[in-house]
Amino acid sequence: MAGKLEGKIVTLAKRNKGEKMTAAELMHHNFDEIFIEVDPVKREAMMRNAYTEDCVWIHPGGRLVGIAAINEAASEIRKSIPEYRYKVVGDIHTMHNVGMCRWGSGLPDQPFRYTGTDVLEERDGRVAVFYTFIDSGTPPVPSTE
Repeated sequence: MAGKLEGKIVTLAKRNKGEKMTAAELMHHNFDEIFIEVDPVKREAMMRNAYTEDCVWIHPGGRLVGIAAINEAASEIRKSIPEYRYKVVGDIHTMHNVGMCRWGSGLPDQPFRYTGTDVLEERDGRVAVFYTFIDSGTPPVPSTE
C-alpha cells in the first residue's frame, strides 16, 4: 500500500514532484514499490522522489550513504532474489518524523524467508535515514564499507 489520497492508493509515479510524504507513507513506498522494483533506472527515479540525496541506510551488512549506493545494493538484492516481496506486518508506528514497522520477506504466497524491523527518519517529506534489523535468515545485502 503506497500513500493514500482521499482513500485511494497513490504510487510514487503519480505523486507530484517534490510532494512531501509522512514517515508512514515513505515506509509503504519503500516496501511496496522501491525495494521490489527490478529495473535500477526506475528504482532510482522513485528513490529521487522519496529519499534525500544524502540518505543513509544502516543494515546488518554495513552503512550505505546516498541514493546511488542504496540503489546499487537494492540492485544486488533484486538480482539474487528477484521474486521476493516485502510485506509490512501489523501497523506502522509513528512518532514525530520517525516511523517503525515489522515486516517479512519471501516468495509470494509462501512463509517468510526472513523477518525484521525497519525504522525510518523523515526529513522534509523524504527518507533521511533508515535502519534495517533482521530477525532470522540472512538477506543478501552487500556493503561498500
